[in-house]
Amino acid sequence: MNDNLNKLQKILAKAFRKAKRWYVAYLACQFAVLIFAIISIFFEISPNLTAVIAFLGVLASECVRWRSDYWKSEGETAKRSLELADGLGAALESRDIADWLAAKPKGFLDDVAANEIMGSEFDSTQPVGPRRMLENTQESAWWSKHESRSMTFYLGGILIIVLVAAFVALAVSIGTLKAANVPQTGVLVQNVGGIICSALVFVFSVNLIRLLVEFWTFASRSEDILRRSGELLKLPAPSEREALSMLHAYQIARNSAPLLPTLVWKLRGGHLREQWASFRPKVQPPASL
Repeated sequence: MNDNLNKLQKILAKAFRKAKRWYVAYLACQFAVLIFAIISIFFEISPNLTAVIAFLGVLASECVRWRSDYWKSEGETAKRSLELADGLGAALESRDIADWLAAKPKGFLDDVAANEIMGSEFDSTQPVGPRRMLENTQESAWWSKHESRSMTFYLGGILIIVLVAAFVALAVSIGTLKAANVPQTGVLVQNVGGIICSALVFVFSVNLIRLLVEFWTFASRSEDILRRSGELLKLPAPSEREALSMLHAYQIARNSAPLLPTLVWKLRGGHLREQWASFRPKVQPPASL
């Protein structure tokens, strides 16, 4: 059981790591398309060649994003199994893990570091059962709430900067129309307008606004799960059905949410860990137990 649990933790860590790396590659592809679009504005590149290159870039971006979604799905599957095994002591089938690893290269999990596994460990000291599962769900929801909220603020800041820069550039280009050299200013305005359009297309192509909304939604849902889990933990004996219902509600919210970048943990992990250490004592079992 412990060996299977350790393998499952490694699978989870490796799958999410690959999902995040593929997503970074997707962003890089979209950024490359943006750079090419800007270059094509200043140099007279054939419109047909520009269209073909842009099409190939977008196609490559979608293929890369598909790989990210694939590994995210693999990670979510492993995480669901881990949550059931850790919370209720559900048996982990060695053959299922072996079958999954058999389709991967030899030594697929050898590069998984100990600090990557730490993210899949829970702090609950309860024995396996409904109460432990509820504490695990509450812990996951607490971290998801604060990390998603941080991502909302980061993405909101990026969006504001992009929009402000676009409007400033537009205002400057309009102001240059009053200059004496009309032909030159006309070219300048055309170039600036093309850059603004390319930047705004990039914002929508990487789903910046959609990501902001989805992270905000996930933070709100996690906060609701956190509250409801706390209410169930106050009961003398929460049932297994209630604990499973709460876990499934959280899993559904998490499955539809975007990947949480490792950067958020690097920026806020230490502070959140300190606050979590203060939060956990507030959810100890009732004294009557």
